[in-house]
Amino acid sequence: MPDLIIPTIGSSGYFELRSPFDVLIKPNERYTCQALRKLSDYLANNEKPKTDIYDKYTISEVDYDSDIAADMYVVSLQSEKGHWLYVPARYIIKYPIVNGIPYRSMMIALSLPPLPADRDLSFLETDMKNLVADTLGVVAESKVIETSRVVLVAKNKHDLKQAERSALSNGKVTDRSRYMSLVIDHNNALTKIAQLENYIKDNIPATP
Repeated sequence: MPDLIIPTIGSSGYFELRSPFDVLIKPNERYTCQALRKLSDYLANNEKPKTDIYDKYTISEVDYDSDIAADMYVVSLQSEKGHWLYVPARYIIKYPIVNGIPYRSMMIALSLPPLPADRDLSFLETDMKNLVADTLGVVAESKVIETSRVVLVAKNKHDLKQAERSALSNGKVTDRSRYMSLVIDHNNALTKIAQLENYIKDNIPATP
């Protein structure tokens, strides 16, 4: 029998299990050891570990008898989503990787006010994905989702709203808009410097 790995109650991380439990544990999901019980405790409490654990997971009667003789620990594991596993300790290969870094998928949702139904937002999706890549170093997925039915807006109200939107978008009121304005000014300055350098090279003779 391999050396037993007995996690402490409350330990949390990533477990590696032997067959048949290896296909039952959720991959890349943190599990917490919620309880440790010996088989003798199950039997003393009139529970049926052979039926509930060994037969359920098609573990042989020979292995069950061996575990009974060794008074094997059964480790109760619970995932973050509430998935439970009851694993005889001999089927645990590795302790939890307690220094693992927790990861999760996330989404940032932005609610836009009503806009003209034919407004093209593809440029905005591209800018947002580029911003995410520049700041977080990940490639994000984007999707435009309609959150209301189409309604008609009077022409004069549309013109007023359009003027307000244009004034705001051209007013350089956000950090990004100010940054982009500075980038444009910088590039224009570099172009003028290059043109001036070329003019000097072409029109001013070199000093002997």
